[in-house]
Amino acid sequence: MLTNYTNLNAIAVRQKDSDPASVLSHTGDLLTAGGFANHHYTTAILDSFRSHGAYFVIAPGITLPHARPEQGARRTGISILTLTRPVEFGNAANGPANLLIGLAATSSDNHIELLQELVVKLSERWRYTAIIEATTKASVLHLLK
Repeated sequence: MLTNYTNLNAIAVRQKDSDPASVLSHTGDLLTAGGFANHHYTTAILDSFRSHGAYFVIAPGITLPHARPEQGARRTGISILTLTRPVEFGNAANGPANLLIGLAATSSDNHIELLQELVVKLSERWRYTAIIEATTKASVLHLLK
């Protein structure tokens, strides 16, 4: 269950961040607030974006920013950041995003297991829409059940 991989400290809803660096920093900071990573992990996410581009835009409107486990992951978990306006990351195939799911994993096994669960949940388009429209952290947490 995805709720085992996050907490209210790692969720922010309807934020007004407007540029890639700001939303990626916010996503990483939520991972830190949730106890899943340290502040170096946020820097690694930003460095990875600068070096490799928007590889983390995984579907229309959805991103999965992450870094390598040794770059500051403390335990496996996710942060959720929803935006009032989508941000363009430069991924032509999947366009701008308004749902950022930060991922911290301590091993590749945890990473794969968590990704599988995310894909199942977010393949239901109604759930994506409900998460984006949620006005409280508790609502987002409930939608991840």
